[in-house]
Amino acid sequence: MNLGFLMIILTLAGEGQYSAAFVNTATLEECERRAAAVRAILENGNTPIAAMVCRAAEATFQPFAHGGDASAPRHAYVVAYDEHTATVAKVAACGEATPSQPGHYCATSTQDLLPAPH
Repeated sequence: MNLGFLMIILTLAGEGQYSAAFVNTATLEECERRAAAVRAILENGNTPIAAMVCRAAEATFQPFAHGGDASAPRHAYVVAYDEHTATVAKVAACGEATPSQPGHYCATSTQDLLPAPH
């Protein structure tokens, strides 16, 4: 198991849906430093933040692109985290996959989950 740290940013999109952005970092300190900067940007832009956490995770994502193409395909993920770790699993769509327990979300993102290294 190759854990790095994953910043998970969940914002509220239209109709109560969650939009996710992911940032992979090497250390918890780096993740938390970057999260503080991202939080300030989102709050200044009045973007409603549902959750923003840094957790140990195996998941690796394509880099986040600011101002990405609005027509880019969106991927659906079930995101779950506790006090220490996070898991992200790709699903066909939210809707029926939407979890109902705390710390579990179904969100869409333009970022694609990269295959795990062998």
